[in-house]
Amino acid sequence: MSLAVLGVLSALVYASGIPLSAWLGVEPLRLHLPMFGAVFALYLLALWLVARGEMRGAPALGVVLGFALVFRVLQVWTPVYLSSDVYRYLWDGRVQLAGVSPYRYPPAAPELAGLRDLMVYPHINRPTAVTVYPPAAQGIFMLAASATARTIPAWRVLLVLADAMTILILLHVLRRLGASAAAVLGYAWSPLVVFEGIQAGHVDLVIIPIVLLALLWRMRGSSWRAGLTLGVAVLVKLYPGILLLAWWRRGDWHFPAAVVAMVGLGYLPYAATVGFGALGFLPTYISDPYEDANLGLRALVTYPFGLADPVVRGAAMTFFFMLLTAVLIYIARTSVHDATGAWNATALAVGAYVLLVPTAMHPWYVVWIVPFLCVRPSAAWLWFSGAVTLSYVAYVVAPAPLPWWAWLLEYGPFYVLLVAGARQRERCETIMRWRE
Repeated sequence: MSLAVLGVLSALVYASGIPLSAWLGVEPLRLHLPMFGAVFALYLLALWLVARGEMRGAPALGVVLGFALVFRVLQVWTPVYLSSDVYRYLWDGRVQLAGVSPYRYPPAAPELAGLRDLMVYPHINRPTAVTVYPPAAQGIFMLAASATARTIPAWRVLLVLADAMTILILLHVLRRLGASAAAVLGYAWSPLVVFEGIQAGHVDLVIIPIVLLALLWRMRGSSWRAGLTLGVAVLVKLYPGILLLAWWRRGDWHFPAAVVAMVGLGYLPYAATVGFGALGFLPTYISDPYEDANLGLRALVTYPFGLADPVVRGAAMTFFFMLLTAVLIYIARTSVHDATGAWNATALAVGAYVLLVPTAMHPWYVVWIVPFLCVRPSAAWLWFSGAVTLSYVAYVVAPAPLPWWAWLLEYGPFYVLLVAGARQRERCETIMRWRE
């Protein structure tokens, strides 16, 4: 009953955002932080109820899944206000249906003038830049354009279906790891998933079921299937490629060969026609300091020397990428080769990526760590899954760089909780060794 009450209250918050912003006469983005904070507090209370073990069995699971669907449906017809990325998805799908490679021309090119409209084209960000999304993402965009009404609600419905696959796979994994099925609430009710996945419509939501499916194959010891599936995830967004290092086992060449083969086959048709142009906007995204937003540890290290200084920026990015690579290799070498070990190694690898990657940390880049909070709800990562939304402060107050107080509130408790958690685990391991 308590869980249902929290579900009703959360649904009311999700449903009230747009009407309230209209009544107050303000942009929805200005109400996003307080609205997110309210629903996040309810989410933490729901997690606490599940952690106490009081919410078990089919009725509790029914409440969790039922309200998860309600939260998502409430976002399907809302106006986009968090990100304009979804307009690029719709545009890329339209371009491909017209028989044009999305890597050949930017939206503003005169060759594509006949495809422009008033619903999508005016809202595309970086209209003079070629798309940044990899081939599998382009396939999804084209499928959505051909199978739906080519509208944002239709795209969101496809994302709800992808999210349903994620929850089904998570329920299977939870059973395999001996965890309560109700723990799927950690993902199903996450405000970060609902807002960044469904409201903003980010394609990153499609990555999660693919990564989890690859993880299932890895847990079962199937190198080829895990590698091919992970390759598909990389072709949707590149960052799941970090799992190539974290999942590698000495002497097992089938897995990396399958990943490389799938990625290579995905890029081949485009590279054959536009060469390195198939990378799209990616080289600029990495090299341009104006693309930096909501930086984590790199901001802490390089701020005294100037975040945009090209020498300092290049050195810092090189250092953090090398450090991330070393951490991923360490995870691979020290992980236990069973189902639990594969799950833990993946959680550590995703966490290492979010912690160490020196490029922009937008809230939707954090979504893929949320499934791992269902098994081990780390206080640090729970905090960050909510606090990362503070990055929108930059768009509310300016647009301008993120204010120092917002950065400190977002990252300060996160780093403190990470250190405290590491020390607690170290003490527990020491006690266990003494008992042995």
